[in-house]
Amino acid sequence: MIYLQKGLRNNKLAEINTDLSDWQWLIKQAASKAPFVNSIEKANKYKQNQAKFIITGKLESQQRNDTSLKNRSIIFFDIDDTNGDDYKASIHRIKSVLKEIAYLIYPTISNGYKGTRLRVAIPTDQSFNADKRYKIGSYLVDLLPKDWQTDLTSYRSNWSQLAGMPVLNAYSLEHNDQPVINDITGFLSLKKIPIQDNLITMNPLHKQTTSPIKQLTRTDHQSWQDITNHALTSLVNPPEANRHICYSSLVGSLLFMKTDPSVIETLLFWSNEHSNNPLAKDELERTIKSVSRTAERRQQING
Repeated sequence: MIYLQKGLRNNKLAEINTDLSDWQWLIKQAASKAPFVNSIEKANKYKQNQAKFIITGKLESQQRNDTSLKNRSIIFFDIDDTNGDDYKASIHRIKSVLKEIAYLIYPTISNGYKGTRLRVAIPTDQSFNADKRYKIGSYLVDLLPKDWQTDLTSYRSNWSQLAGMPVLNAYSLEHNDQPVINDITGFLSLKKIPIQDNLITMNPLHKQTTSPIKQLTRTDHQSWQDITNHALTSLVNPPEANRHICYSSLVGSLLFMKTDPSVIETLLFWSNEHSNNPLAKDELERTIKSVSRTAERRQQING
């Protein structure tokens, strides 16, 4: 099912009735043109009032939240930092790693005014829930350039997040940054993803099926002492595999404990340095920033 919403100020989702599949419907949509959007301020205003946002999957009610959204049929993810690659160079690099998978790549409303900003949509051969989405994200992030910043590994904390539809601002129109579609190859096969079912249960911190920030608020299920013990254990004994997931959960745990951001950074860098398979420094920095931004957005929304 396709659910459409106009503007972030409006929280009403409209069901789209069509005989097409979710993916067929999506790739038939032409990009909206917004030549008057020529700054960050105008881009933000456009998102609030005019931009079209979408969810594809199954909602149990018209109320969009992490509980009511049961599954999705298309993976949407953002690329917020391409480390200097412009839109066309970024497209070329994405196409080279996703050449056997169907995809839609398009510039976001902020493209050009916040650097290169892209969104990628990938259809899957079966629907997936929040837990599977996080595992798929971990698989996809390993395909992309390591110096890029995406929301692939922090997405589980935003399971019901809307995805903006293709739109071309003044910069995208001037530079001819157009959407790119590959609908010739097959959908992403979830069965072929080389990820074990126990990917996120390698230590007690990874038992949650939602964001560590959200899950850890359930103090009736997990005591402060347990949270602290789990965090310290993972810091002292960092894993050699699935490091992004481990450190994302650690940041969420430490933020929940109201640890100062500078202390969080110091602790994770120390832990990473003592790992047998450490992340690159800039990679770890992006992980910390990504989860911290998610926590900040949740605080702004939920208070």
